[in-house]
Amino acid sequence: MTNRLNDAMGTAKGVYESAAVGAGVAATTAKTTAFDVAKAVAGIAATVGALGVDDVLGWVGLARKRSPLTTLALFGAGIAVGAGVAVLLSPTSGQALRRDIVNRLDGLKSKATHKVEQAERQVQSKVGSAVDAVKGAVSSSETGNSHYGMEGRPGGESGHHLS
Repeated sequence: MTNRLNDAMGTAKGVYESAAVGAGVAATTAKTTAFDVAKAVAGIAATVGALGVDDVLGWVGLARKRSPLTTLALFGAGIAVGAGVAVLLSPTSGQALRRDIVNRLDGLKSKATHKVEQAERQVQSKVGSAVDAVKGAVSSSETGNSHYGMEGRPGGESGHHLS
């Protein structure tokens, strides 16, 4: 019985020592993990502290200040996208939708052509009146109505002079 008791005591002592070593390893691992977590938290805190509000807003697609031109461009793009989606999701058939789009584009094309022709007529009119004004100025200078004129000189000579 003493042998069994000694064996049981030896086994218990071995288990105790093994548990003590395991607990020491676990404590060291827990301590290392705790330090690693603390370093990670400190690093995250430093990163967050270094971030500005503009950085965070930029990550979510916002900004504090935006120029009016950019705002207008984004608004116009939103209108265009919304109109496109509305046209594509309208309750008309594909054939009717295509016909409607082609008709509208043809209407825009004819309006643009009309405006270009109208502008060409206005330009031609203004150019014609400018040419007439230049011709009138040239003809008046040839008849002697300008400050610089031709004058006949004795002996058949002619030349320019200042009046």
